[in-house]
Amino acid sequence: MHSRPIDIHDIDEGIDRKQLTQLKQRFLDLNSVRYQRTQAALSDRQQQFLQLLPLLFHVNHPMLPGYTSHSTPAGIYQYQPDAEVLRQAKILARSFQYNRDLTEKKYAIDSLFIMGSVGTIAQNDSSDLDIWVCHGLAEDEAALQELQRKCTLISQWAEQQIHLEVHCFLMRSDEFSNQRGQCLSSEGSGSAQHFLLLDEFYRTALWLAGKVPLWWFVPATQELDYNVYREKLLRKRFIKAEDVIDFGGLPEIPANEFVGAGVWQLYKAIESPYKSVLKLLLLEAYASSTAKVTVAHEDDISAAIKNTSEPLAISFKRAIYAQTPDANELDPYVMVYQRLENYLGLHHQLLRLELVRRCFYFKANNALSRTNRQANKSWQRQLLEKLVKKWNWSTHQLHMLDNRAYWKAPHVISERALLVNELNQSYRLLNELNKHHDHDIAISNEELLILGRKLHAAFERKAGKIEWINPGISRDLSEEHLCCIREQGDDGESWQLLRGSFNDVSLRNINVEPIKRSRGLLELLLWCHANEILTSSTKIDIVGNDFVLSTLQKQQLISALQQWLPLPQLIDHNQFTRPTTTERILFIINTGVEPQAELHKKGMQMLSSQKDALVYTGLRENLMINVDVIHINSWGELVCRHYGTDALINCLQHYFRLLPPGKKFSMPELSIRCFSSGQGNNIAQRLTELWRDLISCYYSGTRPRTSRYILEMGAEYLLLQFIQQQPQINRFKSYGKLLEKLGQPQLEFSPIIIDRHGLRDKPLRLICNTIKHNGIYVFYQLDNNKANITLVDEKGSLFNTATEFHNQQTLLRPLVNFIRAALQRLQLEGDHTRIVPEQESIRLYELTGNIKQQQGTVETRYVNTEISQLHFINIKAIAEMDQQQLRFTIFCDEQEFSTLAYGDDLFKAVASYIVRRRQRNERYPCYITDLDLSLCRDTLAQQTGLQLGHYLQLKAELEQKLNEALTLI
Repeated sequence: MHSRPIDIHDIDEGIDRKQLTQLKQRFLDLNSVRYQRTQAALSDRQQQFLQLLPLLFHVNHPMLPGYTSHSTPAGIYQYQPDAEVLRQAKILARSFQYNRDLTEKKYAIDSLFIMGSVGTIAQNDSSDLDIWVCHGLAEDEAALQELQRKCTLISQWAEQQIHLEVHCFLMRSDEFSNQRGQCLSSEGSGSAQHFLLLDEFYRTALWLAGKVPLWWFVPATQELDYNVYREKLLRKRFIKAEDVIDFGGLPEIPANEFVGAGVWQLYKAIESPYKSVLKLLLLEAYASSTAKVTVAHEDDISAAIKNTSEPLAISFKRAIYAQTPDANELDPYVMVYQRLENYLGLHHQLLRLELVRRCFYFKANNALSRTNRQANKSWQRQLLEKLVKKWNWSTHQLHMLDNRAYWKAPHVISERALLVNELNQSYRLLNELNKHHDHDIAISNEELLILGRKLHAAFERKAGKIEWINPGISRDLSEEHLCCIREQGDDGESWQLLRGSFNDVSLRNINVEPIKRSRGLLELLLWCHANEILTSSTKIDIVGNDFVLSTLQKQQLISALQQWLPLPQLIDHNQFTRPTTTERILFIINTGVEPQAELHKKGMQMLSSQKDALVYTGLRENLMINVDVIHINSWGELVCRHYGTDALINCLQHYFRLLPPGKKFSMPELSIRCFSSGQGNNIAQRLTELWRDLISCYYSGTRPRTSRYILEMGAEYLLLQFIQQQPQINRFKSYGKLLEKLGQPQLEFSPIIIDRHGLRDKPLRLICNTIKHNGIYVFYQLDNNKANITLVDEKGSLFNTATEFHNQQTLLRPLVNFIRAALQRLQLEGDHTRIVPEQESIRLYELTGNIKQQQGTVETRYVNTEISQLHFINIKAIAEMDQQQLRFTIFCDEQEFSTLAYGDDLFKAVASYIVRRRQRNERYPCYITDLDLSLCRDTLAQQTGLQLGHYLQLKAELEQKLNEALTLI
């Protein structure tokens, strides 16, 4: 046994070649123990495969696994199979004959290594083999493809024949030392890690055949001068260059790698948190500059251990140089644990240390609370028992940890919280590191973006988001019986989820802590289903005052959730290369309530020809009482929001904020379900129709995004419009108030769309159905000796007025001429880009028939607007602002009347002049023929700009005052 330290750091004074031999033997002895431990953990056929593995790459034989062709690159440097290997080869392929002369002539493979958990305390039945096939084929692409094909065939054979997962990686030492990275995928860390990978390789790699690492022969004290020391070793022929393979030195791990590798581990933690916590904390220890110790001698092992920022591979090498290696102490996972114990102990972080111990225990995967069925304890069990004894864990704690596969939701939630807290702390540390090393970060911006999106989807909390609570913690969260209880508190309704039946909960007669609380029942049920707590065999009680849900409705509800969200939800990695999009939406209407509740209690329902579920029967009832909106996006984020009061309005706002029109995306699949006993199908069908029409209006690209959509809900009218991409919903108690709103100025052309069931007895439906393009539309409806006029201007705003009716010409001719004058002014003043000079461009219609009985019609009308032969008084008004008030100057046939001259008697003076000009002093109405608003445009329409509606509104106000003055003279 070579227990004395090996000191070869001063190469200039010469090196004892015996020490080099002893050093190599120490590494090989430790390698031999790990190899034996690896074999011991494998089945007989898997052991045979591991024995034959070097031979498979050393020769090309048609009957051996991996055979591609006789020309496939083969031959491992200085490999000589022993008699046992050849015997095993004959068992596998009887025709196999080994020709030593042929294989010694040339070799294509430098070395063969296995890296990872093999031969460690963490090796188990599911451990895979990561094989490094180190070659020197340079740029011979054809040869590389042949060798890669052989690797693939070997992996396939191992999986199919002996159920062993094998991954082969073709490696060139010079390429690796030049840090040629890869792109991020769902299986690899891309450019995130290089020196960290080298660190892991040097301390975990199991050498199988070929050249040994040159790194073994460079003392840890010379790591900073690795290249210089290596050149001296080779130049002075202490070792032969052809006998070693060189992946480079490991003086220190660049700080910029911690960010990339850390983010990668956070990504892996989404599905496998325990292993990632260990690696993240090791990165934290590496990145920490705390407690750095300068080691003066190779035998100062304790100082090396305390140097928490030193790569473990260096500590590993120091230990081998110091004395005969102890395979238990130098077990790669034990070394990780010891480093973290020292690091966390140094910072007095005992709670984090306890989590590390659990992570290590789970990784070792050896249930100590269960009886050992083997005659002799495995070395792994003995080592784990030794460690656990130091931790002072109780038998109860061990039993609890060993039953992790059967933990239920409360325990899993608690454990996940600890894991997420640890991951958040790691994320904060990585952010700090990134601030100082962002210029030289070892992971690309695109990779960071992808990983950031995954972390956001997995851990970011937001209102209504359903958390996936079981990232590989437990194997079965399902419950035999659950109970959901509704409560009414000061801050509103809430629901509690408890284990057991309602009778069990009641009989306990104690304050039972619920598994989860939420604002709505559907959120609880969806959470239970998504986390597989609620399964097809689970019985569930749902209890609440004034909450109506029959057994059938409960089954329908749960079935709807299960159908809409099949499990498991597997999200393709490529989804995270793109921004999130909503993929599916589900509306569930009226859970726990019945429309027309009093009739329902009596087993009755009201029938009516008015079947619109939003305006049901002559009582105009809205049958949509509540709604749960559920949606899932392309990143797997699941959200559920419950709306009771104003269910339809909130549902509309939620949907349109989620999917603002104008953005490019595929419309998500929408499902609408309602399980109300009497009108469930009617309600679901009505809302399905409504959403189909809304989608056609706002997402088909056939109408402007500013379109206004009107529907009736109960006794109210709803007006929906997008303003600056945000949905606005106004509600009105009367038809008149709705018309007032529709008359407001618009930023751009905003047509009005009437819901298919809305305003059937109102003239507005006929008007809106007539308008196909933007323009100027005039509609009038006669009511005895009056005419009700509705004008739709160039931006879709409505102007409504009523006036006396004498005949069609006197009604329409002054109005059309005024419109033309106003449009010309709009163009000249720069507020209007399109003039309407032709009579045909101003469309005139009369509404006829019995509109209230839904029998109205629209008829086109024409009017002669030629005015050269007409005798009338030309009345022009000019408006301007004076002391925050609108003042007018009026010209009648060029005769000026102003407030400066007449004050409050302005309209009386104008009326008197008009009467004097008329024959027999007639008092029939007068009309404004022209209006100038150029001096007050910023006051009247600063945001929207002037439009025809502004002119018409002021025209009507002036005419009203003038005509009132006429009656008083």
